[in-house]
Amino acid sequence: MYRPILFSLPLAAFLASLPLSAAQAQVTSNLYDLPQAKSASPAKKPASAPHPAGHAARKSAARKPATKAPAPTATPAVAAPARSAPTHTTVPGVPPAPPPPVVLPPPFVPIQIHPPVPPAEVTPVADAASHTETLPDGGIRVLFPSGSEALNADSIKALQAYGTELAHHPEQRVLLIAHATLPGDDVSMPRRIALARALAVRSIFIHAGVATTRLYPQALGRPDKGDSAPADRLDAVIETNPVDPSPSANGMP
Repeated sequence: MYRPILFSLPLAAFLASLPLSAAQAQVTSNLYDLPQAKSASPAKKPASAPHPAGHAARKSAARKPATKAPAPTATPAVAAPARSAPTHTTVPGVPPAPPPPVVLPPPFVPIQIHPPVPPAEVTPVADAASHTETLPDGGIRVLFPSGSEALNADSIKALQAYGTELAHHPEQRVLLIAHATLPGDDVSMPRRIALARALAVRSIFIHAGVATTRLYPQALGRPDKGDSAPADRLDAVIETNPVDPSPSANGMP
């Protein structure tokens, strides 16, 4: 018969022979009661020593195949969001005075200044059916046949005489309003013919002594609906330059 008490007698005799302090140390020292063990997650305490009576039970349990514990699944690591570096804005200082203006130096080579090139003179056409008439407001009107910008000698002489008179009135400016018509619905070609008529009259006035800055050609092409004036015409309309409202222009201090 198995007697487990015989195995415990030597252990009891050994504990009795130790001093009191050593015996207490053997009994009371427990790693699971220490402070660092309490702060952490409590671990599972080991089971107490089995009694010798269960030795046969341990042998029978050792014969059973051990079951494998399931492997712990790894938790995917989550990347921490990237933090942008703090930006510091510096306010620029305000200068006490504005910067001086940039002064461009004079050119190191002399610049040749050429007078404006005058337009080509208008050549009279003998069989041209143009003629001139005076407008009520003091202007002059030139009438053309449809689709033509040619001027005969009489029309050119009348325009030259009118231009000579304009040269003595520099305070006036002249609007050269030209119209033209053609069969069909084309709007581009009538404007081109009207522009050719305005440039021809402008050339005659420039050669008569009128400054180019006083002449304003306007090629309008087909006249508007309801216009009772002749369709193929050029009107030289006189306008007075606007008066400068500044006191220095009127001779006042």
